[in-house]
Amino acid sequence: MSSYMFIATNYEIPKVDNTKAKYITVQEAIDLGIKPHELIPWEEMDPNAQILFVENEDDLGELVISKETSFGVCGYTSYSFVYEVNFVFSELRAKQLLEYLKENLREGQILELWRVWIGHDDDKVNIPFTSCRYEELSLNHLIQLYNWKHAEYKVQDCLVIEK
Repeated sequence: MSSYMFIATNYEIPKVDNTKAKYITVQEAIDLGIKPHELIPWEEMDPNAQILFVENEDDLGELVISKETSFGVCGYTSYSFVYEVNFVFSELRAKQLLEYLKENLREGQILELWRVWIGHDDDKVNIPFTSCRYEELSLNHLIQLYNWKHAEYKVQDCLVIEK
């Protein structure tokens, strides 16, 4: 099974890439004075090999919304525009997503936020959903949808937002 989060709608929405991680070469890491991992010294690596670098470990898992989808999701929604949503939950990232939704939901349109398990026994059949009007959309809706520690969190869920 794989966890998958996505937005579905009937119109195009902008992509988002808040990643702070970047790829640099081993040689660039040496030149920047970055210390290697204790198990793999720089000298044992190809100087042209690419490594993933972040200033701070907390910068991993930033909000990314992309048009490319990893899984076929046609059985979940009838909307033709599907955007993969990736982030590690934090209240700050949920606020960023809320701001994004408020800026990009068009008058007279519906947007679905999905969080599913691909390969789950209840796949596509019994996924609960909550509906809300654009004016009612709050940070609490997103915290409930994405924070597994929230009392109202469900294994699979869908939030339908109408403007």
